[in-house]
Amino acid sequence: MMKSDSKLIGLIENFPVSASLKESDTGRFIINNHHNLRQFGIENWRDITGLRIQDISFPQSEWGRQYARSVEMLDIAVRESKSPTIRRGRFIDKCGDVQMEEVTKLPIFGFHGKVLGIVSYRHDVTRTLPPISIYQLYRHFHPVAEAIKRSLVFFGVDTHFLSLPTEAQICTFLLRSERYSNKEVARFMGISDRTVECHCAALRNKIVDGDLAHAILTLKRNMPCDRNSIQY
Repeated sequence: MMKSDSKLIGLIENFPVSASLKESDTGRFIINNHHNLRQFGIENWRDITGLRIQDISFPQSEWGRQYARSVEMLDIAVRESKSPTIRRGRFIDKCGDVQMEEVTKLPIFGFHGKVLGIVSYRHDVTRTLPPISIYQLYRHFHPVAEAIKRSLVFFGVDTHFLSLPTEAQICTFLLRSERYSNKEVARFMGISDRTVECHCAALRNKIVDGDLAHAILTLKRNMPCDRNSIQY
């Protein structure tokens, strides 16, 4: 029945972010747009049609099992409540890129109010996070060095660095980009003001021409201005 709804299928296929349609009772995928396929590391929609989220292979198996379980539970909640649901959660794709995704799930009704399907839209809201939270997102999935490298690329400042900063140094750099003073950075990191000054000096030695201010400015230009505030 749902397969014949060409308007719904067309909406999902052309939606500008990841979108899918599942059977509500089995959780099996009916439709996935190309954004969703790419994030799952699948090229052909035929390779996922009829599968459940538990059948998909994720790059980090333990996280993948937890993620699939959370999706399943959310689908059940939508089916039983017969109402839309929104949640946020971490996601890592096949390339190791991470994001904070905001998932909206909507029930699709048939005759007599029965929920036949569930539509899911997944928005990448990573850039609404403070820089330090984005680094922590990368750190959740990757070892320190890899998380630092990927974070610098994400912020578009990797070419400013002559060598990789330490974890304490990148945290100092990211907090300073939020216009926090050395005293506030020290409070956030649980270190002394003097130690923050040492991190800043070390950063200048690792940045092209020692221009820490220019690197911070570049990061701020590459990020939106409506990020959440850091909570102490």
